[in-house]
Amino acid sequence: METRLLWTPRLAERSALALVLILGAASALLPPVAQPQEYHQFADTRTLVLGGQALPNAADVLSSLSFVLAGVAGLSCFLRAAPAQHLPLLLLFTGLLLTGPGSVWYHLAPSDASLLWDRLAMSLGFAGAVGALATERLGAAAGRRWLLAWLAGGGLSMALWAHTGDLRLYLIAQFGGLGVMLLWFRLPPATGMHGLPWGWLLLAYLFAKAFEILDQAIWTLTDGLVAGHPLKHVAAALGIVPILHALRAGPRRCAPA
Repeated sequence: METRLLWTPRLAERSALALVLILGAASALLPPVAQPQEYHQFADTRTLVLGGQALPNAADVLSSLSFVLAGVAGLSCFLRAAPAQHLPLLLLFTGLLLTGPGSVWYHLAPSDASLLWDRLAMSLGFAGAVGALATERLGAAAGRRWLLAWLAGGGLSMALWAHTGDLRLYLIAQFGGLGVMLLWFRLPPATGMHGLPWGWLLLAYLFAKAFEILDQAIWTLTDGLVAGHPLKHVAAALGIVPILHALRAGPRRCAPA
């Protein structure tokens, strides 16, 4: 028997639950994690004058609009998936759409207070992605469980950060979400589900995080032409393009055995 056949949806879901519990237990042993204030100090702070009005941090602000384009494009075609996939995909694309204005608001005047709105929209998108992949690979019932869990966890993480300044739960919602999606990624689509190319989105996410970390380094390397953070926005938004293509290509659903 091939190793792949041993990796069943039940085992994948239990492994994901174990991962979340381990991350939760580990975070409980750590001290609270505050938002580093140097995070708000981006490399490219150039101002663009449009119609006599100054647009601060223009590259970061304008590149944030790529999320709006990705979200609108997704909302125009998510109904082409299987019915059970509609709600999580709706939340994924709505989260992307709202991340655009949230990111614009944040980059106009970077601070913890404005970053909250950016991350609130992102949390909705994370929940949609986790729920969508769970639905596709584990089935409709599991998809509902994980969607509701990640929605609740994301909302709670934002409330906790706003009231205590502690980011531990948010880090679990973001990076734990990536972890559970990687565990499910090996599974084939469940019966009746529209298989989507999630690998491209996960790869784009990794590139986006790299661009975020290398913000200043890229700015220096390009001699002030472009910084890493605007590239982060574009890379994250482009990760949705293969999913849009698969949805618009028509149903490719797993037939009953």
